[in-house]
Amino acid sequence: MRNRILKYASMLALCLPTVALAQQEPVPRGEGTWEFNAGIGIKIQDQAFSSFLATGSATTRFANTNAPGRIMPAGVLSLGYNFNRHWGFSLGTELASGSGVSYVTPAATIIWTKDLNAKTSPFITLGNQFTRVIGQNGRLTHPTFGVALGLGLRHMLSENVALRVEGRMALEHYAELPAAKSSYPSMITIGLSYFTGGHRRERMMAAPSCPVCQLGRGRVDTVRVMRRDTVVRMRVDTVRTVRVDTVEVPDVDQLILRVQFRTNTATLLPISRPVLDTIANEIKEIPDSRWEVAGHTDDVGTDVRNRELARQRAQSVVDYLISRGVARIQLQVAAYSHNRPVFSNRTAYGRAQNRRVQLRRIPPPPTGQPVP
Repeated sequence: MRNRILKYASMLALCLPTVALAQQEPVPRGEGTWEFNAGIGIKIQDQAFSSFLATGSATTRFANTNAPGRIMPAGVLSLGYNFNRHWGFSLGTELASGSGVSYVTPAATIIWTKDLNAKTSPFITLGNQFTRVIGQNGRLTHPTFGVALGLGLRHMLSENVALRVEGRMALEHYAELPAAKSSYPSMITIGLSYFTGGHRRERMMAAPSCPVCQLGRGRVDTVRVMRRDTVVRMRVDTVRTVRVDTVEVPDVDQLILRVQFRTNTATLLPISRPVLDTIANEIKEIPDSRWEVAGHTDDVGTDVRNRELARQRAQSVVDYLISRGVARIQLQVAAYSHNRPVFSNRTAYGRAQNRRVQLRRIPPPPTGQPVP
């Protein structure tokens, strides 16, 4: 039995593609998402259970042959709910058929995912299952209990659709089995997952052109420009104004940017450059102004690492602005790690908004005669 378990465990490991687990640029699907999953694959039955299916006469045994195949086509359908970017729950059914025997396996599963919002992320499943075995002559059997452990991988093909590869091995106890009562079936599937619901990006709304900085068309993620008494919110694909509110802001101008970087690096993404080009032009129009360029992170990781990452990202913005003609003396780098969040770090959306670079205009020193 030990060798059989090792054999199937090895087969399960080989079925999963090997990938680097380095984090990739997150896709803000958020939390509270529903996940529909459909896939096809193969079911592998162990030798002891296959022999049991072939016992008896041609009219009484489960299988339609005395040497039933142990590998058969299979499919899976499931509906899951993701509580957050790590934990979820799923209800589904596995279907398989071979040698005249049909298998219907309802399953309830807890899912742990490394990071639901990553481009590619592995996951682990653990749950119970209850296989209904139907023979070619209508004979039925089922286990008294069953548990299953699985490993899988999601790779996002778009914001809503993921390629899903999964391998699962189960332990089922059958009272009808002679000698050892345990069976060790396994299943390997590949399919698609579709995500819906959860916290989404804000929906685009029609609005006039930005009255403050007249930003042109370009690709950025999310930008908030705050200048004294106006907040302008913009969003990806075509930088255009989607919301203008009047707020009380101190006399110091500031620009709060959602500049995109490659995850865990300070490398600017190309889609962030158009907005930085515009800001460079704005700063150059005020040649005597000085600006603090501050990097901020979410709360994932150590404070030391986040502070250094915040500094590196702020420096990347400074280097880019200098390359666009801004004087180095006008810019000052600062790093605040995750100590100044603008959203809650408990949600994926909030963490994405907290990973930002903020430009604050440094007020000029006071002028006039000193007070005696």
